[in-house]
Amino acid sequence: MMSPAAPMYRIFRRATGDAPSVRDVVVAMVALAVALVLFGVVRVTRQHEVLQLGYQLSSESTHVQQLREVRRRLDLERATLAAPDRIRRLATELGMTPVAPDKIRVIAASHPVAGNP
Repeated sequence: MMSPAAPMYRIFRRATGDAPSVRDVVVAMVALAVALVLFGVVRVTRQHEVLQLGYQLSSESTHVQQLREVRRRLDLERATLAAPDRIRRLATELGMTPVAPDKIRVIAASHPVAGNP
């Protein structure tokens, strides 16, 4: 009488003798499964790292854009404050008057000013 495992056992039967050990096949399948799981874990880890770096890059890009906007506003403010017409108007309000170029004298400092060598 044939056992229920006999049909499956016939798959592994050699034409010239007994079937090879099923243990080798099981060990190979387990090793393959472990390798596939390991490959999957590594791939998911890499994908997670890529997504995390993408979010970080997006955040840094937004920060750079904000800093550019602040710099643009500061440049505009500096240009407005340094406008010659504004400076002339403020000087006039403070009682300053224009001086003829021949009245201007340049005096060299006898000691270095802090911050200038």
